[in-house]
Amino acid sequence: MPEYLVEPFDTPDGLKSMQAFINEKAAEGYALHQAVPESTCRWVLIFSSLSCAQRPAI
Repeated sequence: MPEYLVEPFDTPDGLKSMQAFINEKAAEGYALHQAVPESTCRWVLIFSSLSCAQRPAI
C-alpha cells in the first residue's frame, strides 16, 4: 500500500520555491503525486513514497 505525505505550501514568491520544496522531498524519498490549489498562493502537495511508487501494483 502506498505511503502518502500531505504538505500545505504557500507560494508568495512564485512557483520556483515550490519546485525547490518538491526537490527537497524527492531527496527524502518522496515523489509528487498531486498538487491541489486552495487559492492563488496556497497549495496542498501530496507526495507518495518512492519506495512504494516503484513497486508493481498487484
